[in-house]
Amino acid sequence: MNNSQNIPSGIVLAAVGLLLPYIPNITTDNLQRALETIKNPDTAVEKEPRPQKPYTRKGAAEMLGVSIPTIDRYLASGHLTRVRYSARAIRISADSVHKLMEGGVA
Repeated sequence: MNNSQNIPSGIVLAAVGLLLPYIPNITTDNLQRALETIKNPDTAVEKEPRPQKPYTRKGAAEMLGVSIPTIDRYLASGHLTRVRYSARAIRISADSVHKLMEGGVA
């Protein structure tokens, strides 16, 4: 076990004992690595980005700094991607909004 954080092994063992009912696969080594990751976040493993929720027309307009009629034109021209929940509930893909903000076309 790596004691780079100067945590006494008895404390690590006690922590593993307390966490074991909740995290069955926990080991002292895994706990040490997790604590080291918290101490040095640069060593953390990158997580998959979470998908963003689609924007309303109003939300997309605010993000892009344009009017709602402009959002409607962007949707009609294909610059923004429509996400349809129902006949009346229309949202705009967050990816297409961010691509348009970066100067590209969705």
